Amino acid sequence: MTRSNLCSDHSGVDLQRLRSLLDRPELARILQAVRVGLERGGAERVSIADPTEQERRALDELLGRRPSSGNRLGLPLQYLEDILQRADLAPNLRTAIEALSGPLRDLGAEREDRQRAWRQVFDRHGAEAKRLNAITWLAALEREGLLKRLAGQDPVRAETLLRQALSVLQCLPQRGKTLSTVAAGCLGDAHGLDDGRPVATLVKRALCVDDQTASTDELWAAAGVLVGGGITSTVLVLNLSIDGGGATASIIHAAAGSGEPLYLTLRQLLKDPPVWTPGTTPISICENPAVVAEAANALGSDCAPLICTRGQPSAAVTTLLTQLAGVGAQLRYHGDFDWPGICIANGIINRHGALPWRMGAADYLDASDSGKPLTDGPVTAEWDPELSRAMQARGQVIEEERVIQALLTDLESGVDGA
Repeated sequence: MTRSNLCSDHSGVDLQRLRSLLDRPELARILQAVRVGLERGGAERVSIADPTEQERRALDELLGRRPSSGNRLGLPLQYLEDILQRADLAPNLRTAIEALSGPLRDLGAEREDRQRAWRQVFDRHGAEAKRLNAITWLAALEREGLLKRLAGQDPVRAETLLRQALSVLQCLPQRGKTLSTVAAGCLGDAHGLDDGRPVATLVKRALCVDDQTASTDELWAAAGVLVGGGITSTVLVLNLSIDGGGATASIIHAAAGSGEPLYLTLRQLLKDPPVWTPGTTPISICENPAVVAEAANALGSDCAPLICTRGQPSAAVTTLLTQLAGVGAQLRYHGDFDWPGICIANGIINRHGALPWRMGAADYLDASDSGKPLTDGPVTAEWDPELSRAMQARGQVIEEERVIQALLTDLESGVDGA
């Protein structure tokens, strides 16, 4: 079949006889396949799967051919057009199908129109994305189809969402503003950046373009925005060194002066960030609060600076470590010798440039038996693959509390301990 006969003029159609010949239930599926084939730009042959005996018999009789077989029923379109023309029922197949079931769509042209419309959506905002250093994000939206999905495949809706997302990115970073305040100011809707809203999804995709493992709270915190006021996300610290004034600095200084552990909120770190002065002593990071408690009890103000993740790092922990790494602090990490602990260690070492602290295969093997079996699947310790092999062979969890005396020795002297 060709597309030479594209007119929708039904002159020359004997509609009554055409309906009598083709407008039958047993031919409905094959005629629908014919329609789709024509709409897609023309096809030489169409078919339907798993035909009934009635469908097979009706088409075979229409074409005047021997009974067919197989799990598909095929129809050469030229055969059908020849039948219609010889019977003087219609000038061509396209006209006949339009007379029976309405005008045919040009799906190829519609596809080209959609592609052009989507191309214009991204092209119109390329300059603004480049100005905001978000061109990689914009390219990812187009490549991955995220914007199309969020917009329900509607370019007009996509244009609105993209414009709103760019307006939010233009407002970032902030310094301790709440998420609802940012949403109200940028979008006129205090809930416009709530989790699950389309613009929030687009903005978070921009914030995680270089790190797609961060949590929602961490992403917003990295942009200086507080989710839920930033009060519930905290980080436990001991004896951090700071400079400058402000309420947060005063609290940290007072706690360090007496060797007291302190919980800092994400709100304090973003809204009133201290001026960190890390010095030459490594800042140690542990996984369990018991290590901080024992260090405070045993060493007090003589303890080297210490931070606790309390398991998987929160947004407050990530924000603090990012701030410290940004001013050149030396970070070192120790955690539990179990598979979740290895995951946490991999993240902190890779993300913040921390060094492993008593986290080698020899350190694990030197610890006394715990009698507690490892569970879950093994994880490769990226800084020391031999550690993972040793853990698999021994099969025991070694928690921080079992090696705490060695950690306290390092914290008192400030030695490397790596």
